[in-house]
Order: sequence, then structure tokens, then C-alpha cells
Amino acid sequence: MVDKLKVINFLQDFGCARLDQLQKLYNAEDDNFKNILSGNIVSKKGEIFVHNTKKINEKMLIALDILIKYKGRFVKFYQGYEPIFITFLSKDNLLYHIIVADEENEKGIVKLINSSQSFPKADRLIFAFPDESELMNINCETPFIYTTYPELEVINTE
Repeated sequence: MVDKLKVINFLQDFGCARLDQLQKLYNAEDDNFKNILSGNIVSKKGEIFVHNTKKINEKMLIALDILIKYKGRFVKFYQGYEPIFITFLSKDNLLYHIIVADEENEKGIVKLINSSQSFPKADRLIFAFPDESELMNINCETPFIYTTYPELEVINTE
């Protein structure tokens, strides 16, 4: 059984997570995480657990899906500030930023990406966009992976 406080602290930091994401992150495929629902700190909306001071953030859920794809390859991770939703350090000592855009802000995100001064330094970037329409507009010196969601299909890797 996973430490209840550890999961609650995770949800406090990241705001929300789906049941399957918690199961994968904590290597607890058989846990339904019902034990974290007592005490009015965490609520559940469908398959999504939400900390009581936060709301469901679809872009964070996408970033967590990406992070899970790197499970076993990262040493530690932490929540960033939009548009960098998660930063993680790989076992190879490479720092990754997971950046998620949606249709409302994708052009602004591309402008930020193209001005290298806008983001904290990272060794690699992972971009998640709703479609591949912005790929050709990205001019970034940092190696990156461009993926589309919800399938997380990798369109381009540099």
C-alpha cells in the first residue's frame, strides 16, 4: 500500500491526476487510492483525483501522461509553472521540460519557445500540442520532441 501522505502531497503540488497515472507513478496497479479521500483534502471526479485547493487541469494530465512514458528513466521530477508543467532529471543527468499548449495559447507558446531567453535552461524539451500545425513554426536551439495529444504521437524528434 502506498503512503497516503506521499500521494496527498503529490496532488497538492500537481493539483490533479487520474487513477491510472497514480497507479503507474507509485507502482500500485491494484490500489484504488480510496484511502486518500478521507479528511476532505482530496476529492474524486470520475477517474480524476483533485486536491481540494485545486481544480482539474487538462494540460497537467497531459504532462503527467508524458512523464509516465519516461518512468524508469527519471531520477526526480517537480511541477513547473505554465507553460512548463513538469521538469524532470533523467538518469543520464539531463534536465527535461514538459511544455503543454492548447488551441488558445499555442501561438504564444511558440513565440516563447522561439525566444530562448523565456524559459529556464533545459537539456531537452518535450512539447505537447493539440495537432502538428505549429511544428514548422518552432525555431528552437534546444533538442526537442514534438508530440500531439491525446494520443501522444511523436511527430518530430531533434
